[in-house]
Amino acid sequence: MKKGWLMKFSLLSISLVLTSAGAITGNIPAMSKTFSNEPLSSVEMLTTIPSLLIVVFVLLSSFVSKKIGSKQTVLLGLTIAFISGLVPVFISSSFIVILISRAGLGIGFGLFNSLAVSLISDFFEGDTRAQLIGFQSAFQGLGTAILTFAAGELLKIDWPDTFWIYAVILPIFVLFILFVPDPEKENKKNIDRFSVKRIQKIDIQVINYILFLFIMVGIYMASQVELALLFTSRGYGSATEASNVISIMSIASMLTGFSFRNIFKLLNQFTLPVSVMLISLSCIVLALSNNVLFSAIGCILNGISFSLFVPYIFNRISTVPTNFSRTFSTSLLLVGANLGYSLSPYIFRVIGNIASSNSIKNTFLVESILTASMAIIGTIFVINKLHAGDFEEN
Repeated sequence: MKKGWLMKFSLLSISLVLTSAGAITGNIPAMSKTFSNEPLSSVEMLTTIPSLLIVVFVLLSSFVSKKIGSKQTVLLGLTIAFISGLVPVFISSSFIVILISRAGLGIGFGLFNSLAVSLISDFFEGDTRAQLIGFQSAFQGLGTAILTFAAGELLKIDWPDTFWIYAVILPIFVLFILFVPDPEKENKKNIDRFSVKRIQKIDIQVINYILFLFIMVGIYMASQVELALLFTSRGYGSATEASNVISIMSIASMLTGFSFRNIFKLLNQFTLPVSVMLISLSCIVLALSNNVLFSAIGCILNGISFSLFVPYIFNRISTVPTNFSRTFSTSLLLVGANLGYSLSPYIFRVIGNIASSNSIKNTFLVESILTASMAIIGTIFVINKLHAGDFEEN
């Protein structure tokens, strides 16, 4: 099958719903009234339980895809997510049923989360692969923005109606089944050129990337989680203004994702240290900011950084041989990223303890020092590797 724009769009379209589990967060006040006998923490769990199941089934997806095939695994995940996502529209009086359906949504998303990236590497190489991996990150942000807005509008009718947003999975299913072929068998020729020692070295690199994503995603998310508190505690903005700034940051992140291929061609192996330096600058700006505009600049830098280091790492993993399968390697990276996302408030507190201060300003300053050090070390590492001729062609 020709790999034209329709095939590429159909492949990318599955990413539109990947991060939409939190799109119904605005339902919580209304749902807490409906389920007044349930503790608020239990109602809030309706928005978080999908993330827990996503982490579990991201790890299982590579084993499922080996049994039934990658395309079939994506279609299975989309089917489960579609049915589970719409259950609350029709059964809105049972808290347990809704809780189970939300868990099912996480299972569905988890089954094809890693395949959304690894399938790009199965079908494409070089610049096209880098471009599409950048687009994949951008599609996630675009989908989250659209579906969150749609859920907010549907909430004006009634909270069960917000779950209609998951009906978008049906056309995505149709596009995927019609225009995305079964991936070709993985080409083993390039892997055979590497010794076992070399492959073990790359496996360590996968683990290093997992730890890197855990830390960096945690720091990235901290700027969002703590932004409203930063505005209100320092008296120069409101929670609403903080929300607007986060929206601007998401747009900057999305646009960077669409531009990733060109940025990567310019920076190449320096993409990672540059992205880390940008997040360091972001932390400095947020620490020193005394107005909304200056904070918005800091958040924009943060969003740009995120859409550089995440696609870079996934693109990098797709080009190197490893004892892990490509899908499983991607799954491990996603686990690291999701854990960083979930534990970001605790990461921020740990860094605050290092700063020996409860001040948000001082915590951001320590984050900037930490990430600047990482960027400097990364730059030195890349320069040494380039001199040694130790980087593979992408």
